[in-house]
Amino acid sequence: MIQLPQGNRQQFRWRHNDINIQGKTDAKLPIVCSVYLLNGGSPVHFYVEPEPELGEPKYPWGTRTPSVLRLLNLPGHFNIEIPVDTPALQEGWNSIRIQIEDGEGEVEVLDAEFHWNSHPLPLPLNLQNLSSYNNIQEIAQVVDGNFDINREKNAICSRVPVGSDILLLLGSPYGSQEATYDVRFARNENSWCFLGLSDFFAGHIEQSPDLGIKPGYSSAGLATLDNKGRPQIWIAWGDSLYDKEDSWVIKTEKEFQLPMRAEVTYSVRHQVIMDEGVNCGRFRIWKKGNPEPNLWVCQEYNKHLDGKFPRITQASFGLFQYWGMPTEWSNIHVRALDIKIKELVEK
Repeated sequence: MIQLPQGNRQQFRWRHNDINIQGKTDAKLPIVCSVYLLNGGSPVHFYVEPEPELGEPKYPWGTRTPSVLRLLNLPGHFNIEIPVDTPALQEGWNSIRIQIEDGEGEVEVLDAEFHWNSHPLPLPLNLQNLSSYNNIQEIAQVVDGNFDINREKNAICSRVPVGSDILLLLGSPYGSQEATYDVRFARNENSWCFLGLSDFFAGHIEQSPDLGIKPGYSSAGLATLDNKGRPQIWIAWGDSLYDKEDSWVIKTEKEFQLPMRAEVTYSVRHQVIMDEGVNCGRFRIWKKGNPEPNLWVCQEYNKHLDGKFPRITQASFGLFQYWGMPTEWSNIHVRALDIKIKELVEK
C-alpha cells in the first residue's frame, strides 16, 4: 500500500523549483521499479529508500544513501520531485499516478491529484495569525519531514519523528529579505541537540540524475545553533559534501555559547542580502520580552568566493530543523530588504 502523509489531494504554490510529494510504501523491498506518471504522460523514475546495505557501500560518500538528508532514512520512504518547468505540469488540477513494483513482481498503484498555482506569494508575508488555516499546505510546502499547525499555540510545529534537514518553505523566491519570528524548543531528555532555526533556501542541486532525487543542498543563509549552543550561519551551493565541481560551503561558527533553554520562547531576526554577486546571511536571537540586541550573533559573506563558482540570486524563506524533539515557530513575518552589500562592508 502506498501512503502520502499530506493526503491524496494536495496543493502547491511556487516556492522553489520542485514540487515535493512525500510518501511511503509497504511493498516488499528491494523495489524493482518506482515511477510516477503526471497527467497521463511518460513514466518518470523516483527514488525509494532501500533496506540498509551490508558490506561495500553503494555510494562514494560512504554508507549513507543519498536520501539521508532528504528523508527519514527509513526503508520504503520516498520524496517525489516534480520540476516546476516540467512540460506536463499544468495550471490548476493535475493527476499523478504512482506505481511501485517489488522484487516478487507485485505492483502497487496510487492515483492522486494536486493543485498547482505558478504565481509567487507576494511580500510582505504575514503568518502571525494561523487561525484561518486548516492544513499546512495552505501556508507552506513541506520539502522534507512533516509539520503541523498547532491552533492552541498559534504555531507551526515539526512532527515526530524529526528527520535530518527537515524543511518547510513559507515564501517564494526573492532577493534580499528579512524574517522575524518566535521559536520555542521542546525538551530533549537524552541530550541537547543541534537546533535549526530558519533558512533562506536556494534549492536542491542534482548530483546523480538516475536517482530521481537531488541530495545537494543550497542556501543563501541557514541559521542554526550547534549542540553546544554556538550560533552558525551557512551559505552553500550543493553542500560541497558531494563530488560536484562547483559546490561550495561558507560558514561562520561563533566560539561563544548562547544560554539556550528548552520550553523558553525566543525571538529571532534573520536577514539575507544578495547584491552585486555577493551573499550575506546574519541573525540575532534573544529571549522574548527582552530588548533586541544591537549585534548580530552570526554574520557571513561569500565576497571572497572564487568568481568561477555560481552565486545565489534568489531564495525562499523556510523553517529548518535537524533531528531532535519538535520545535514551535510562531509570529512569523517576512519582508523585502533594500540593503546594499557596499553599506555592510563599509560598516
